[in-house]
Amino acid sequence: MNENVLVSEFEKRIHRFSGEYETLDSKHKSLSILRVTIFVVLASLIVYAASDRNGVLMAVLTIIAIVAFAIIIRIHNRVKFDRKTASFLKGLNEEEAKRAEGDLSKVYQGNEYENQKHFYSTDLDIFGSNSLFQLVLRSRLKQTRDLGAKWLLNHADKQEITERQQAIEELRKDIEWRQEFTALGMHTEMIDPKKRTNPDDLIEWLSKENKSLNKPYWKILTPLMSLVSITVIGLIWFTDIPYQIIYIPILVNLLLLKVAFKPLMTFTKTFDRAVDFLKSYEKLIIKAENRSFQSPKLIALQEIFKSEDYQASMAIGSLRKILYRLMNRMNLMYAAVNVFFLLDMALLLNAEKWKAKYGSKVKLWFDTIHEIDLLNDMSSMAYGNPDFIFPEIRDGKHQLNTIDLGHPLIHASGRIKNNFELNGAGSLGLITGSNMSGKSTFLRTVGVNLVMAQAGLPVCASTLTMSPTRVFTSMRTQDNLEEHISSFYAELSRIKLLLDSIGEVPIFFLLDEILKGTNSEDRHKGSLALIDQLSEKNGTGLISTHDLTLSNLKNEKARNYSFNSEIIKDEIIFDYKLTDGPCRSFNASKLMEQMGIIVSK
Repeated sequence: MNENVLVSEFEKRIHRFSGEYETLDSKHKSLSILRVTIFVVLASLIVYAASDRNGVLMAVLTIIAIVAFAIIIRIHNRVKFDRKTASFLKGLNEEEAKRAEGDLSKVYQGNEYENQKHFYSTDLDIFGSNSLFQLVLRSRLKQTRDLGAKWLLNHADKQEITERQQAIEELRKDIEWRQEFTALGMHTEMIDPKKRTNPDDLIEWLSKENKSLNKPYWKILTPLMSLVSITVIGLIWFTDIPYQIIYIPILVNLLLLKVAFKPLMTFTKTFDRAVDFLKSYEKLIIKAENRSFQSPKLIALQEIFKSEDYQASMAIGSLRKILYRLMNRMNLMYAAVNVFFLLDMALLLNAEKWKAKYGSKVKLWFDTIHEIDLLNDMSSMAYGNPDFIFPEIRDGKHQLNTIDLGHPLIHASGRIKNNFELNGAGSLGLITGSNMSGKSTFLRTVGVNLVMAQAGLPVCASTLTMSPTRVFTSMRTQDNLEEHISSFYAELSRIKLLLDSIGEVPIFFLLDEILKGTNSEDRHKGSLALIDQLSEKNGTGLISTHDLTLSNLKNEKARNYSFNSEIIKDEIIFDYKLTDGPCRSFNASKLMEQMGIIVSK
């Protein structure tokens, strides 16, 4: 499947979901009108019944009004949710069409995860503009993004990589399920950021016991006072007892409700939009529960939601309903019923009961959704790059063999692919080349594909076999005026970190233009000493340099590679192809001449 076919498919889906949105929007507007109409008609009937002093008719109409209004609100909310989902699916396919064309400019960059001291994140464009994070992540769930950053910054073991590959391959084929899952998570993005409920806040609330409410007598008092209120109302209605007696249960209930006031205010302040947040997660869990998975990892994740005693989606749904009633208590009808039947207390007791039964499981449920969501994003990335393949992860150490290796962040139309291999502890590839010939890009190509492979992602190659390894880079070392650190000292610090880190766990290093901040004689001596140390410590990796004399290095474990250019009719021609042996051509003078820095004679 090439780029044009992908874009065409996404455009068809854009058209489809645009139509679905328009249909649902029309239905939403009609329901809004119907909702207002029902309210006005029933309210008028109730007022008429009250003025006619027909208590039975008023009671019947009131019940009908409440039931009818509840039903229409429920239908209206469902249509509103589905309309948003259709809008999200349309936007998601618009974004995928842009991705297929190589445009990541509107995609979230994940800059907050950047870590200058990390082994490779800055040098390999893991985060930021045109980054690996942008290529992979689609989710709007912060916790999924957090997990995605974690996976890209830490390599998994062979078994975990294999399980992720199987899960990604399974989901890649099901675009309907994948996109619907992503769209359901996008509902959390519609919540005002200042009022957005954080799963961690909810988990913290669920873990805390409300000691003032968890007393045995509340379980007796709450239904008892409701029964007292019903009895008093019945006596007033059907006997000649003075109506003023109703103030007794009202006064007692108000005193009891005072206990619930503080926890209710704290809750409403903290979880103003918890219902919207929970509805999104409830739908995500239902989506995960109802699919028939085949890969071991997805089956294992799905099992977390199931038990003989409960189903996670139903449990989250019941919590959502409790919170919905708590969050919608600020109206006259609720207040009137509350003083008679202690609704606040009943809802809080239900919430505490829910916490006791399910509270300890919620974090695991949410974490599971975030992991499925991330695997789903990785599957979408695999689908959008059909020429990428899953690497073979082998047992052992210091193995890397690849054919047609390309940079995944360079669009296919401009991507140059190379074959490459480097095997054995202490093996070193020394890359020489002229300016702008592709040395740095190749180092990043190797590095970013190693990162992708060990996150479980497909890589940009025809074949890639490797053994697990940590990736280390020293490429974009910069000075730091605040800490009084020069770029040369910063580079030495990175090299020291590399040497200290080489040990039992294999490291594949990528060093670009080593010791560039010093004079040529010191650079040559220092480079020779560094290469000897890396080889002695059994470090494996690539070093690029302009120092052509290093290609004469007498080291059995060092292999020379190069990138070359040609000057044809005053034009510098680059093929960006990796070749065996040291560089044969240099172009600094010609580049300076073309830019007018020097004048040709």
